[in-house]
Amino acid sequence: MDDDLLQKALNLHQTGDLERAEKAYLDLAMDYPDNADVLKLLGVLSCQLRKFDEGVNYLEAAVELDGSVAEYRQALGHAYLVSGKVEEGIASLNKAGELDPTRADVYGALGDTYQHLGDFPQALRAYQRAVVIDPDNTNYRIGAGLCAVFTEQYEAATEYLEQALKETDSIPQIYYGLALVKSAGDDKKSAAELMSKAEALDPENPEYRRLREEFAAA
Repeated sequence: MDDDLLQKALNLHQTGDLERAEKAYLDLAMDYPDNADVLKLLGVLSCQLRKFDEGVNYLEAAVELDGSVAEYRQALGHAYLVSGKVEEGIASLNKAGELDPTRADVYGALGDTYQHLGDFPQALRAYQRAVVIDPDNTNYRIGAGLCAVFTEQYEAATEYLEQALKETDSIPQIYYGLALVKSAGDDKKSAAELMSKAEALDPENPEYRRLREEFAAA
């Protein structure tokens, strides 16, 4: 492998010159067809260029060459997800987590995916795993808190969301989740106040306005 050429390609990729980076990666792939790293980078770049089928093909080839690298499995999982192959994406991310249980981003991606699918118990488990690995990531904590709300685990939800609130007061989803907890406890006044804070941060969100009005009228 010509490390200088690879570094030049990486520099083009990292600075956003995607078309030139693609050509550089393709040249490397022609010279080194069995280099899994190059195929992985080409697959990631193809997905960035919205060439999802090509991206999946490159990443599948990387995994076929070396299926023991969690990063390849994670990238392939993302490619599957963005191309609409949800089951394959989840399976690939789960495999990445098995190969490297220390990757919080893998479990965060699983949490996001399960939450989008409405599978809140699975999403909660994934976010909780991500929080344990990376306790400083506020987004994982908020994801865990919201999924705890949706699974009616209100004590856990409060703990996650209040901790997130200590870290930042600028994310509306924190107030939204806490408002739902207060509403479930029949404290509509506090729920309305919290929804007002969420709405102030995201005034274009119709759900925040609807809930604030609903709680205020109760």
